[in-house]
Amino acid sequence: MTRPLRSLGFLTIGLFDRDDPRAGHEATLEIIAHAESLGFDSAWLRDRHLQYGISSPVAVLAAVSQRTSRIRLGTAVIPLGFENPFRLAEDLATVDVLSGGRLEPGFSVGPPRRYDEIAAALYPDSVAQERFGYERLERLRAFLAGERVSEFSGREGIEEYSERIEPHAAGLADRLWYGAASPASTLWAAEHGFHLLTSSVIESTGSTDFDLEQ
Repeated sequence: MTRPLRSLGFLTIGLFDRDDPRAGHEATLEIIAHAESLGFDSAWLRDRHLQYGISSPVAVLAAVSQRTSRIRLGTAVIPLGFENPFRLAEDLATVDVLSGGRLEPGFSVGPPRRYDEIAAALYPDSVAQERFGYERLERLRAFLAGERVSEFSGREGIEEYSERIEPHAAGLADRLWYGAASPASTLWAAEHGFHLLTSSVIESTGSTDFDLEQ
């Protein structure tokens, strides 16, 4: 049965030149703004560390949010092995507020790529303690949902403190996507209420296909 297309989006890596990174980032901003003018419904940014592509999609989307008004802004995906969930929650919530609730963040879990080569730079004091499983993503979602992170809230001198991550972006915790690469991770995403991102439903990591009835 033929069904009408409900929405149309696109994905970009945001390539840039090593000696002139601003030009490539500016081109990405212009592409997304132009896509909105053409009627695209969403724009998604890849995340590339130690490469010549966007390493900070949240920062880029903050800039995009000020050049657009309608198009939805996604990440596909942010690998959480590089991130502190507490700080990332603050950044994501800030961009969602700036964009008027248009953020669609996608994530993956697992050790960072080429971890053995960068571990000392990324986690110099906690390499042995770091865990890169689903718990990292569930912790991020809890922060975005407004769960308590501090036992103290209220005034101390001239400073006002909150018990939760601020700013709070209402509804953002319900717009999180998971980048699945196997039938097992697809099932986990569904069972835990995440939207699904996948680049292929024909082949997957460690399996021949996504036939969940096998």
